[in-house]
Amino acid sequence: MKKVNLSQMKSSKVKITVHSPSDFPFFRTHDTINGEVLFTPRQETSIQDISIELVGMTITEVENMNAHIATSPTQLERKFLSMQQPISESLWDTKRLDAGQTYRFPFTFVVPEQLPVQACYHQCEHHQIQQQHLQLPASLGFHTQTSTQKYGVREDMSPDMARVSYGIRFAVWKRNEKEDRAKKVQSSIYPVQIMPVRDEHAPILVTPKCRYYRLSSEKSVSKGVMQRSSGKLTASSNQPPAIHIRSLRPRIGEASTTLKLNLQFEPSKEGELPPHILASKFQLRAMTFFGLKPWQHCPDLSDSTTWEQQGFWSEYVSLQSNSDIVVEWKATSAKESGQRIFTAFIEAHLSLPSHRTYPTTFHSCLVSRVYALKAILFYRGYGKNRGTSQLSISVPVEICGS
Repeated sequence: MKKVNLSQMKSSKVKITVHSPSDFPFFRTHDTINGEVLFTPRQETSIQDISIELVGMTITEVENMNAHIATSPTQLERKFLSMQQPISESLWDTKRLDAGQTYRFPFTFVVPEQLPVQACYHQCEHHQIQQQHLQLPASLGFHTQTSTQKYGVREDMSPDMARVSYGIRFAVWKRNEKEDRAKKVQSSIYPVQIMPVRDEHAPILVTPKCRYYRLSSEKSVSKGVMQRSSGKLTASSNQPPAIHIRSLRPRIGEASTTLKLNLQFEPSKEGELPPHILASKFQLRAMTFFGLKPWQHCPDLSDSTTWEQQGFWSEYVSLQSNSDIVVEWKATSAKESGQRIFTAFIEAHLSLPSHRTYPTTFHSCLVSRVYALKAILFYRGYGKNRGTSQLSISVPVEICGS
């Protein structure tokens, strides 16, 4: 078993070690995080003044769009998880830690399945929203932490303005007996990456007003020099099965789903033939929604202006298809008009590339991460027309840890 050491204190008096079976440590729901803290106090310290905890933090930053003059972005830092580690009973006999002597504090944490009820204390539209907010959110923006660069962490397509971070924090406190409170005087944190296990949910309802999903798309097919319309091409699909991942760096073909596209061509007149489907392209769109105020509902994908002080970020990554697209058109008659139409379908098995990491889909109080599959079809009208056209659809897809 390999050990990864991290020392963040300039005084080099604190060293946190987390035991990991690999050079790329991450933890799933119910996994055990074992390690130890080596602490050498610079002065005599009470054992009651030290703490070890597993913390989860959300950090969001949004520009003030209502200000008449340029102002700095507003940042919010919120702790949603705090699991305290009891100090070893064997050291309680000493009461005081001597300066210059090194002490070993082992720790053990189990990644919880969900957060305590107190983590979501704001009003929600209904119980299901609060249950979503109490699920453990995935690490987001882990690659931006400079101390983790040596691990070869891949980008997770998240903005710097929205981060979900976990870590083992060791702190030394100074107590003020007059005010009956303690002040943190020294702190060191070891970041850990967490990928929660998440069950697949029912397909979401996509309304026509939705800005980020498009289940159907149609275009006029033109041909000839005069670009005369030969008919209408329609492509449609539904939400595919969730992409299940067990590793933040899935191997080729390891994390995948199957997207089924339905094609229909309605000729403008009898004798017109369907277009040639020349090629296809598939992309995964990672969308991050974030804000400064807890949401009472899931982000409204149809109208982002309904949020106050909100932010949005998205990036695309190309997906790998297991085979070339083959389209076989079949002629049939429309039930209503009796006019001949052509139908076909495409079934694409798509895999996530390994040069990115993929946080599981989640909705927390301040940050949400959702995904979409975008399919682009390139086609050409039947005949001598040499021009190439394209149409695209975008369907929701979940990424679930397993």
